[in-house]
Amino acid sequence: ELIKSITLEYNMTTVINTHDMNSVLEIGDNVLLLKNGVKAWEGSSAEILATDDESVVSYVFRSNLFKKVRQAFRDMA
Repeated sequence: ELIKSITLEYNMTTVINTHDMNSVLEIGDNVLLLKNGVKAWEGSSAEILATDDESVVSYVFRSNLFKKVRQAFRDMA
């Protein structure tokens, strides 16, 4: 929340390196997934929930919680 508010207040770009998918979905506008140091996927946080890209699905939706989040998002669409 602090990072997002500072980014908006000062109208700046923020680059965050994280494995925390909660943060990615909450504050990420543009998301880049690296795999073995190479860009594997790029899109918005909303697109993460909708993609069928195997790189994203196998990494982001490993946990049962995120599988449920993805399914709920798809059910709403």
